[in-house]
Amino acid sequence: MGDMSEKLDYRRLFAGAPVALLVLDPDLVIVEANDAFVTGAMSTREALVGRPMFDAFPDNPQNPAANGVATLGASLQRVRTELVADIMEILRYDVPQPHGGFDHRWWSPVNVPVLGADGRLRWIIHRVEDVTEWVRAGQAGDERIQAETYARLRLQERQEVLEAVVDSLDVAVVGSDANGMPVLFNDAARTLIGERIAEMPAAQWGAHLHLHHPDGRPIGDDLPLLRALRGEPVRDAEVIRRTPDRARRVFRVHSRPVDGLSAVAAVVAIHEVTEARRAARLHECELAVAKVVAAGGTDEQVLGEAVRLIGTLIGWDQVELWTCDDTAGLPRLTARWADPVDGAVSGLELATLACERRRPIVEPSALAVPLPSGPEVLGVLVCRTAAADIPEDVSAGLVGGLAPAVGLFLARLRAERLTTELDRAHDQYIALAGHELRTPLTTIQSYTDLLLDEPGLTDDQRHMLTAIERNAAGLRAVVLKLLDVAALRSGRLDMSIQPADLAAIVRDAAAGSDHRIRIDTPATMPIDGDPARLRQAVEELLANARTWAADGSGVDVRLSADRHTTVLSVSNQGQPVRDEERDLLFDLFYRGADARRRGVPGSGLGLSLARAVVEQHGGHSPSTSRRTGPPRSRSASRTAGRQADRPSRCGTTV
Repeated sequence: MGDMSEKLDYRRLFAGAPVALLVLDPDLVIVEANDAFVTGAMSTREALVGRPMFDAFPDNPQNPAANGVATLGASLQRVRTELVADIMEILRYDVPQPHGGFDHRWWSPVNVPVLGADGRLRWIIHRVEDVTEWVRAGQAGDERIQAETYARLRLQERQEVLEAVVDSLDVAVVGSDANGMPVLFNDAARTLIGERIAEMPAAQWGAHLHLHHPDGRPIGDDLPLLRALRGEPVRDAEVIRRTPDRARRVFRVHSRPVDGLSAVAAVVAIHEVTEARRAARLHECELAVAKVVAAGGTDEQVLGEAVRLIGTLIGWDQVELWTCDDTAGLPRLTARWADPVDGAVSGLELATLACERRRPIVEPSALAVPLPSGPEVLGVLVCRTAAADIPEDVSAGLVGGLAPAVGLFLARLRAERLTTELDRAHDQYIALAGHELRTPLTTIQSYTDLLLDEPGLTDDQRHMLTAIERNAAGLRAVVLKLLDVAALRSGRLDMSIQPADLAAIVRDAAAGSDHRIRIDTPATMPIDGDPARLRQAVEELLANARTWAADGSGVDVRLSADRHTTVLSVSNQGQPVRDEERDLLFDLFYRGADARRRGVPGSGLGLSLARAVVEQHGGHSPSTSRRTGPPRSRSASRTAGRQADRPSRCGTTV
């Protein structure tokens, strides 16, 4: 006949059920009522749904002895707090009539809890049977006797109905006697514990079912059901089932002692929350790994902690991070976590396969996830478990959440390494080019000087040799400045650090200029630095300001300091710096569009040299601020720290 469950309309089935059913939420508000209940209550579904239970069905005010609200309320409260079904005795509960007044009714109620996926109460099913006619039929005799007789006759039927309801639950329910032997249990409990559940006392559950506390301790006599037998109610206890060669399962357990029943001394409800807990752990792990990456540290520390978190929070037995080595062509083990440590197994083969195929490799007990960056694979996470299979939600969480976070960190490390290598290669190239140029330039200058000393040179010959000498000297100056920048940037140039007066250095540099310079400096500005290099930086700033000053305008120089910082500002009157060029002014060889368009002479090394000098003195170069008018350029020198009353370092920018 095939699977007919997809064709069933459960709402219609509920509405047409032959017994009267009412659905309440945990606040005892009516959620739904089927046709049989609506008919028996002489009402409509619209008049009932959304109303509190006892607003819709109050006690009969004409009956001073009416206690239906109190009796039914006590039963519903027991269902809410203890999450157990409650079979009530026959209850007189008069029903309001549509046109006023109350109809005297007798009912046989049963209240049953319905739990959600998280093990918490979602609804209460209130099932009633109208036994009014049966009770009235026996009014010639004793109503109380008639009611009790009917209750005894119906007790077995109700028990069978209750067992059927409990068997339909996903939650495993077990009731045990005072010795811990199961005497009541539903189908879910039989599936969880085994077909021989009736023969297995609760004291054996811990060892037989491989039950553990969340911290890994085995469960023994602290099993929730055994605690309930000792009189201790237990709610929301977490129990882990660690069956060998199987994925771990997580359960939320409630247990409580039962008073007044000789056969049942305690009851336990066991709800599996494995998937929900795995989702929570995956989210927790993603946040923890993100915090580790953001906190920084050495590469080994960050990657090692990330691998440990993935292993411990998600429940792997082993996690490895392999980084792909472009030179060797094989993955290289970068970090490993294993439990136990001596049980580690190399994942090189899986990592190599994931690198080659550029996609996750899934095996029954292992998972290899590549960490891509564009078309390249930067590394592979290899995770192992003793279980026979890996849950799909765990694989998806690792591939979609954790692996990209670790991959981004690897990509950042790679970018930083490549940037460092590029800067190093750049400086090495500059130094090499400078050295290679300096030697032939020295030869050209020497031979030119010798030729100029020769007698009998014509005017044209002397003019040509003078041009060669002048251009060679200019080129040699550029080469020497280039070598200075390269040496300063790489830290290979020794500086003569000594007490110096920066104010005097600034005044001396300005005095040697043929341009009108306005100076605002204190009488002295003591600083620890290399006087010659500081003078060189000031001269480069002044030269740049003079080059770009408007015709007839001057250059302003200001020097100031506080306890920790020295600031040198050089400004002029001129056109504002272009927005797109502002952050490029100190780059090596950079010359702006105006300089190229107007043919302004220069090598693009002056400001780079000034910045290199300042950085070697512990300072920095703040970005140039755009101005709609003058000044044209501005440089600031900052220092951190003091020696006595003297700033120990200085820095500059334009």
